[in-house]
Amino acid sequence: VRNDVHRHTYHEVFLFRTGNGSHMIDLHSWPVSAPAVHVVAPGQVHRLERSADMEGLVVLFGGNVLSGPARASHAELFLASGQPPVHSLEADRMAEAWQLVELMERELEAEGTPQTDVVNAYLGILLLKCAQWAREQHVGRPALLDDHDPVRRFLELLEHHFLSERQVAHYAGQLSLTPDHLNELVKERLGRTASLVVQERLLLEAKRLLVHGGHSIKEVAYALNMQDPAYFTRWFRKMEGTTPVQFRDTYQA
Repeated sequence: VRNDVHRHTYHEVFLFRTGNGSHMIDLHSWPVSAPAVHVVAPGQVHRLERSADMEGLVVLFGGNVLSGPARASHAELFLASGQPPVHSLEADRMAEAWQLVELMERELEAEGTPQTDVVNAYLGILLLKCAQWAREQHVGRPALLDDHDPVRRFLELLEHHFLSERQVAHYAGQLSLTPDHLNELVKERLGRTASLVVQERLLLEAKRLLVHGGHSIKEVAYALNMQDPAYFTRWFRKMEGTTPVQFRDTYQA
């Protein structure tokens, strides 16, 4: 496991059975206190620092392998806006999660062609269990179980289109809702309007680019489809209360 600041295009589920350390995920440092499960979504900036006695496993997968209940659990774990990506586990629950990963490994290492449907089924159970445990641990965590849940579908659409589509009206149209209705639904579930969730997702990407990869302010602005770096600076300051340069300097200090 890399210990530098980096990001991936795939999902990661970390199972920590023993040991301790710290895990920086999207500029927030979370303590590693085993047994625990940490989740890292595609594009998130993260760095893991671990003790010498740490024992753990990490599961890597793409979003295209999920369907049905597993996809719903994925939404809860990886898309629920503002929710912690870190969950403590009891020893028996860690043993259950560990066994599921070992079953996946056994299937992948078996002679002949791996049965991907079986592997994906084990992965789905792992995500279902982790989502269930997260809901129990974090009271008030939004459940996103229904395939037709407009809030879940909004978050999924946003994750794919936030760089090109920033108007709530676009997402509302995709969901056959009015912008006001979508704002109300999102505010009821997440505590913030849909328009603010869109802006926060864009801000998060700006922060990721500012602290990772050595991009200039102009390059970050262009990556966010803001053709005027001065406008990007004003927008960032309005959202964050500091300029992009000050934010990066503070983080890298």
